[in-house]
Amino acid sequence: MAENYSKHQNIRQNLAKLIHVDSRHVVIFGQTGAGKSSVLNMLADETLASVSGGASGCTSSNQRYPILHKGTNYTFWDTAGLNESDDGTVPSQHAIQNLLDLVKNNEVNLLVYCVRDRLPNIIRVNYDLFWGIVCKKKVPIVLVTTGLEGRNDMDGWWGENQKAIKKMKMSFDGHACITSWKGRRNAYDKEYRESAEKVWKLVRQHCRQTAWSMPPGWPDQALKEIEAYENDYKAGSGVHRFLQRLLSPRSWHHRDRN
Repeated sequence: MAENYSKHQNIRQNLAKLIHVDSRHVVIFGQTGAGKSSVLNMLADETLASVSGGASGCTSSNQRYPILHKGTNYTFWDTAGLNESDDGTVPSQHAIQNLLDLVKNNEVNLLVYCVRDRLPNIIRVNYDLFWGIVCKKKVPIVLVTTGLEGRNDMDGWWGENQKAIKKMKMSFDGHACITSWKGRRNAYDKEYRESAEKVWKLVRQHCRQTAWSMPPGWPDQALKEIEAYENDYKAGSGVHRFLQRLLSPRSWHHRDRN
């Protein structure tokens, strides 16, 4: 009896190690130029990630940044841009592969989706692919809209676009309308600091203590789901070309085949 009790206790301890993490993992994703790296630097209150002002972006692979905030350890992941074209640092299909590998190898507590103030179709596609398919809708997701420093009321963006977001069949656990740029001569320093607190509030409220882990065999199943998504998708030809490139066999030669 004592042996069985010890065995079951070890099993429970091992499960606890798999599910509860010392550091909460937050994945920041979005298109190139959406301000992912700038948001990360804003949260850290220092320059951790390289920032590019161009369309090609700087981040070419998943970059890990630990940040301690109010006594809680977070691991933020800065990811390559997801784009309708291949103008970014890495091809679009490789960016999706990077995200798939990231989730396969790490637990995830929260997704932060960074967008600019426009809502092209590719915004919804990336939402569906990463949150809906890769993460199986199992992870909390929040929306962070950047580049709003020129507005008198940054929060007004949500009211203006809430219907469009609903029409695109996207839903979020929370949102923040921000600037991640201090401006020339710190012209937007006040808005920048307010924005940092907005995003941290989202993280504190929606980052679960219990992490989600990708089930065994899901990477292969995810590819099948993406294929079905491409067949059912109805939108512009540009997005269709993106999905066709994404499903090219050459794009997935690093895929886990086990």
